[in-house]
Amino acid sequence: MKQSERRITPRYNRKTALSFHKLDALSERVQCARAINISSRGIYFATSVPMSVGEPIEILLEMPKRITGLVTGMRRFTARVAHVESVISPDGHSGIGVQLLYYEHDLPLAEASPAP
Repeated sequence: MKQSERRITPRYNRKTALSFHKLDALSERVQCARAINISSRGIYFATSVPMSVGEPIEILLEMPKRITGLVTGMRRFTARVAHVESVISPDGHSGIGVQLLYYEHDLPLAEASPAP
């Protein structure tokens, strides 16, 4: 079965800025990336940061209205790496697919600083 046939929710090609960090590595700094596609249950983005399937991460982004149906503020998601596609771009970035587990919504502006 092709991966696209297993999807429960539609994905949208949205180049949304995001920042993330690994939850198991407290000393790691926040990384910046752009979503390649996004749905209400997951995000796919590219990064040069090595990641493993099952690894917990935290992602900060503003969910597009097209996905939530509402205008929302910044949201901090706890997510799990669901799949890794090694080296999808010439600059050595891997494709990371994450499953969104839960979130805090409408964060105060002082906490909300998305990637450019």
